[in-house]
Amino acid sequence: MHELSLMDGIFSRAEAALKPYGSVKVNSLTVRIGPLANIMPAAFDFAFEALSAGGIFEGAQLITEPLPITARCQACDREFASRALPLICPDCAAREVMVTGGDEVYLASIDFNEEGEAIAD
Repeated sequence: MHELSLMDGIFSRAEAALKPYGSVKVNSLTVRIGPLANIMPAAFDFAFEALSAGGIFEGAQLITEPLPITARCQACDREFASRALPLICPDCAAREVMVTGGDEVYLASIDFNEEGEAIAD
């Protein structure tokens, strides 16, 4: 279950980014995920819930945003994006492509309140 180690890394990066702000309450984390990252959504959500308990992430919302698969056509050199497989060049219909992205998982943004900052309802 690599989702647990990925989420642990996301929390570590978020904590490092928030360190200059002192004590904070995290409202949400936005994570972008490519379809080739082999993330099981239920396992990723479980990892978020399990690791967020008892700290600054407790009660926060996990927002996931899909990334496209990106590729370069080996026949005509066109770069393109797709949300699904198989990858077929939109210009020349070739199937000989080199995948250049879509396996990423990264923390895109953190919504938080500094200690003492009012939280709007």
